[in-house]
Amino acid sequence: MNKVTHKLLVQSALASTLMMPSFGGDMPATADLGSVPSNESSGDWCSALKSAGSVYKNDDNPWIQKVKIFGRYHQQWAYSDGTAAGQDFSDYSSEARRLRLGVSVDLLDRWTLLGRINFEDGNVYANTIRHENFDEVFLQYRADDIGFFKNPTIGYGLTKLKFGGEWYQSSKKIKTIERSNLSNFYAPDRATGFFMGAEAGNFDLTFGVYSTSAQGYATTSWDGGEAYFATFKTEALDGTIRGDILYLDTEGNEDEIFDFDWATSLTYETQIGDWDLFTNATYGSTKSGDVYGIVIMPSRFIIEDRVELVFRYQWAHSTGLNLRPGTSSHTSVRETAIHEGVTIARGDDNHTLYAGLNYFLCDHNLKLMTGIEHETITGGGSDLDATTAWSAMRFYF
Repeated sequence: MNKVTHKLLVQSALASTLMMPSFGGDMPATADLGSVPSNESSGDWCSALKSAGSVYKNDDNPWIQKVKIFGRYHQQWAYSDGTAAGQDFSDYSSEARRLRLGVSVDLLDRWTLLGRINFEDGNVYANTIRHENFDEVFLQYRADDIGFFKNPTIGYGLTKLKFGGEWYQSSKKIKTIERSNLSNFYAPDRATGFFMGAEAGNFDLTFGVYSTSAQGYATTSWDGGEAYFATFKTEALDGTIRGDILYLDTEGNEDEIFDFDWATSLTYETQIGDWDLFTNATYGSTKSGDVYGIVIMPSRFIIEDRVELVFRYQWAHSTGLNLRPGTSSHTSVRETAIHEGVTIARGDDNHTLYAGLNYFLCDHNLKLMTGIEHETITGGGSDLDATTAWSAMRFYF
């Protein structure tokens, strides 16, 4: 494996140097993992990039207070090399991972209307650009304090249901090129529902009820079952603790989004010296067995505000045969294997180890990323042993 690993690292570094910035992006994230660089020396072009989407702002206007346009473009390159059940596979791949454009409007002092659409359509080996569907579209209302509930909000629409620690970080700002397999296993598609949030003492609370019917062009119907979601966040133990629970009330084939019965997640983030430390434990149940595991991700800047070093270890286990690497439509071991005619069977034990470097040209608005990940899956005849080297460009305004 030494020669293979050396080759992957060289290929990843070469791909990084060839990356050219393109345009795309998203709104500011509501929760960040770890430190955010300032890049005060980046120059006026960086400040212009950050403010590019600000179309209108006037707090004294009783009708419309703010209009903001936002977008993101993410490009990825990968080389995967591995063996599954005695069959070798290896190949290069690239994709426009995300291409989205949206607008948000603050109006009538208390309301926010947001809509964002997808333009990337197709998988790694068949990238096309066209308007696909809505990524999010919702209306939210900011209410007055209600008893001990401070800054309450309530909304309805198609949203990202953020379950598990890694999904509270927007794809604009994630420290690794892809989230862990464990996190992606419990990541639902976009869901339509009612959601509310408030502060209560030292806790930030969020509740939601969502339809389990699949998304149409935008929102969806309530013909199927319901999913109930609750989360809390608080400062404790010299860090931030977040807990999530997601429970489905469905019968038969009513669940078209979540593909599990219930799941819980507990995340702890802290800083130890110069290191940001993210840890997460997740446990849930599916119709074919329980799936649980841990994610540990330390990171630090080795060049202040410019170069970030990231490591991630993930272990996932299933009481059934539920685990497979990555996805079948994006740069991943599984997509490469499928393209090479190799089937990766589901297993019951998954270990991954990731190491990467992130280079910030203008904070998270424009950055280059490289990473290399080794993973194994055993059980059920999968017997996967593979390594993937990634390069990526992240851009948003």
